Amino acid sequence: MGLTCKIFKWLFGLYLLSSYKTVPGAYFIRFYYAVLPPLVIPMMKRNKNTANIKKLQSNEFGVLSYNRYKTYASPMECDAYLHKNNATYFTELDISRGELMAKILQKLFLESKTYPFVPVANVFTNFLKEIKPFESYTVSSSIICWDEKWIYVASRFMKKNNTVLCSFSLTKYVLKDGRKTIAPKDAFEYCGIYNEKVEQISQENYKILSENSGFHDTTKLEQIKYDYMLLD
Repeated sequence: MGLTCKIFKWLFGLYLLSSYKTVPGAYFIRFYYAVLPPLVIPMMKRNKNTANIKKLQSNEFGVLSYNRYKTYASPMECDAYLHKNNATYFTELDISRGELMAKILQKLFLESKTYPFVPVANVFTNFLKEIKPFESYTVSSSIICWDEKWIYVASRFMKKNNTVLCSFSLTKYVLKDGRKTIAPKDAFEYCGIYNEKVEQISQENYKILSENSGFHDTTKLEQIKYDYMLLD
């Protein structure tokens, strides 16, 4: 009885450990662990011209760079159907998109004295394939286009070595300085990552989105151009 109880305790402990992403406070730790380093560490080192900024500026497609990280579906993220609960996708989106914007707009955030921020205006998500308990997957996000006001970020949940698309999300961001809206083009020019080539790609991607406003036809979404450079 004692051995059985000990084995049960070990198994239960491993179960809880494997569900670290859902323990109280884990979201904030994971989110700020991803978002704060690109902003806080350069300030502490008094380095406002980071290697990330130099890399973005040296690549003509820098603004279209993507952010990627790998994780898995922990048991407490899964629902009665034994797959990753749809609601939990948005936690991963927060982390992926937040880190992306912190890196892409790093120069603006580091040099501004008015603390600009990037609130989410709208999110569309299309669930395509299930993610089973303990199944690993990657989350990648990248800016795909913009207009005079909005920045559009595509996020993809991929499994099986990035060969199977499980979910596609499109987030519409707006860049704010207090109550003032900063035009994406102005922000990208300030960061030194805007040029005619990325503007042309943005317009092409924007056209695809406009023609597929319901986002139900994923074959059209596959025509979107992204993933030009992996961010560190």
